[in-house]
Amino acid sequence: MNAIFHAHSGLRFLVLLLGALNVLILVIGLARKKPFGRPHRALGAAFAGSLHLQVILGTVLVAMGRYYPQLIGHFVMMVLAAVVAQVCMSVNRRKPTPGLVLPLVGVAGALLLIFGGVMAIGRGLFTMTVAG
Repeated sequence: MNAIFHAHSGLRFLVLLLGALNVLILVIGLARKKPFGRPHRALGAAFAGSLHLQVILGTVLVAMGRYYPQLIGHFVMMVLAAVVAQVCMSVNRRKPTPGLVLPLVGVAGALLLIFGGVMAIGRGLFTMTVAG
């Protein structure tokens, strides 16, 4: 269980990095009036996929007995973050001419929900955790 906990704890940095890179590339694309393209799609998929993996690892931890009451809010916020990111990416991809605004809203919304979810368990985004 410690390995899963450390994977869950460490993966958050990748999720935050991919989220920040997404916001950066989407804002730059909007500023330069670039069309939605392969880099946007790939980075969006990497963000959503890593967020889904994070939710799965967290679910496994709870299923294995690592539970305390604050995790309810944390879990709900993180699942909502994954849903918001995935729905915005999927809807945008299915549009006749995908844009940059909907993915930006999805990623920014997911990052805000992630922040809220981390605050629900009383930690900071970059606070180191100790298994135990």
